[in-house]
Order: sequence, then structure tokens, then C-alpha cells
Amino acid sequence: MTEKKGYTLIELLIAIALFSILLSIAIPNFNFYTNLREKQEIAEFKKDLLFARNSAIVENRYYIVYFNHSENSYIIKTGEASPTIKSKTFGQGLKLDIDNLVGSFTFTPSGATGNSNTLYINARKNRRYVVTLTPATGRIEIKFEK
Repeated sequence: MTEKKGYTLIELLIAIALFSILLSIAIPNFNFYTNLREKQEIAEFKKDLLFARNSAIVENRYYIVYFNHSENSYIIKTGEASPTIKSKTFGQGLKLDIDNLVGSFTFTPSGATGNSNTLYINARKNRRYVVTLTPATGRIEIKFEK
């Protein structure tokens, strides 16, 4: 008998079936990582707002967080003509809501807000985050809205 090298049809089908099972397990986990990165970016945004509020209290001066809707970004400054302290562009599927006309959040030297507004940040799959500043206390609250 001659010995032929190769795979049988059954061996190929079993290999394809195992590969497809492993792939079907890995694909849903991709969603987990994108959700995790989205939440990390929202957490960084909240930390930046807290930084601006706390810096306004410590340095006894105004801190302003400006929002640029066309570039999907925000910058932190101490005034209109002052240098930029931090600049950040949203990624990971987050986008500032265009219908929202919030131009900035202003923190006074007491830590309160000069303007209380609600900012909407759109996420993937028609979800969004609602960022609210309380007028008297300057409390920052970020809620997830489905």
C-alpha cells in the first residue's frame, strides 16, 4: 500500500468546527473591552472636571472647561486668554451631543459653578451620558441614560 499524506474530510470539518467555537467565544468579549474603554474615558472626564473645581478652590481663581463640539473635545483654562492646562479629544465612540448648546463649565474660587448646565455625551448604540453640575455646590454628577 502506498501511504498518502494529507487530511481527511472529517479531520478538516472537526478543525473548522473547533475554530468557529473558539471564535464565537472571543467575539462577545470584544464588546466588553470597548465598554471598558468607554467607561475609562468617562471616568477621566469626571476626574478632569473635579481637577478644575478643586484647582479653582485651592488657587482661588476661576477655572473654565470649554467644549468644542465640532472637534469633539474639551480644554481646561483659567481664563479666555490664559494658556491651556489640559486638552482632550473624546474617542472610544463618545461624541459631544451637537444639539446641546453648552459651551463651557465655569468653576468659581469657592468651587461653585458660574453656570449650571447639563451636558450630553452620546455613546455607542444610541446610549448617552448625562453630565450635570449643581449650581450652588459645584457637584458633578454623571449618569448613564439608556
